[in-house]
Amino acid sequence: MINVAILTPFFTGQLGGPYNVMMEITPILEKKGISTYIFTSSSIKKFGRKRTEFYEEKSNNFKIYRFNSYFRFKEYRISLSLLPFLLKDKLKIDIIHSRSLRSFQEDIGAIISLTKKKPFIITPHGGININWDYGDKIPKMISDKTIGYLKKILKPHYIAVSKIETHLLKKFGVDDDHIHFIPHGVNTDIFKLVNSSNLKKRYNLENSDIILYVGRIAKGKGVDKLIKILSLVRKKNKQVKLVIVGGDAGYLHIVKNLIQIHNLSKHVIITGYIPKSQLPEYYSMADLVIYPSRQEIFGHVICEAMACGKVVIGSDIMGPSEIILDEKTGYTSDFKNLNKVSEIIINLFTNRELLNQMGKKGLERVKRYYTWEKAANLHLDLYKKVLNLN
Repeated sequence: MINVAILTPFFTGQLGGPYNVMMEITPILEKKGISTYIFTSSSIKKFGRKRTEFYEEKSNNFKIYRFNSYFRFKEYRISLSLLPFLLKDKLKIDIIHSRSLRSFQEDIGAIISLTKKKPFIITPHGGININWDYGDKIPKMISDKTIGYLKKILKPHYIAVSKIETHLLKKFGVDDDHIHFIPHGVNTDIFKLVNSSNLKKRYNLENSDIILYVGRIAKGKGVDKLIKILSLVRKKNKQVKLVIVGGDAGYLHIVKNLIQIHNLSKHVIITGYIPKSQLPEYYSMADLVIYPSRQEIFGHVICEAMACGKVVIGSDIMGPSEIILDEKTGYTSDFKNLNKVSEIIINLFTNRELLNQMGKKGLERVKRYYTWEKAANLHLDLYKKVLNLN
């Protein structure tokens, strides 16, 4: 067995990211001889002034160790007991794998890699193109100026989940031999077309053309664009309704205000957070999925929607522009010309054959390139490579 230590500041479904990836690939890796140990903080809240809360995730596929983080700078969570625990190496760790960039946990991973001479792997999860304009800028800058130099000596291996991220890593100073392209996947056993008639009936949408958005209600996700698009589409199609699925990330009041301004209260449904197990029914209910995110290194929602045979109109940035084949499996847009986007939607709703054909091509693409089995196999190959087992 190969023992892998996963380091991440958060591990909870409330924040997604590394949590979702690990919950999917860990069971597959375990069958292939990989034992996973997750080291994280006791926090389940990303922001806020309240003391960090303890939260224990139970799983048969990995063991999780949580360390209290009494000192924190938003995402930079300091757990003083993490370093001495890892230094003891009671678990006989073979590989250090950080699933965050510029975090305290990654910093500790670098120290352990150096002192214990263990291979070091980093999956930035979008952190490479970070927006510095927030409160934890100082500790992250300190990390770059201290541990950052240590990483130049260690030369860790980096996992890029999109091709654009490989270019960003090169700009970050990583050489080609230490960059590995491993895109995320989607569980097609869960995400597939299902009967959604009861859900349509619950929301009184039996006779509607349904646009769906799934994701956090946040400015960075471009949710405000959805309201403006709906307003434009309804000028020509009175059957269109918008369903917004996702928890509030501090932007819900602005979205509700936009709905009022455009007089769309009767045509927008906001469901709140929906568990992953129920999402296939929502995707199946939709005629079209829109994902206007302003910054997205990958785009799980896009893969989930395509796995359910749905056409997606997504942003022409990073991951979304790679997953969606423009005008073949869906459409990409900068969402600046909303009139153009609305015309695409109107055309699709009047051409159901095109909508269905593109949906089928999207499903084929997901099954070919974006599965968790494929992602797990590439992780296994990398683990063996850094341990010189190939």
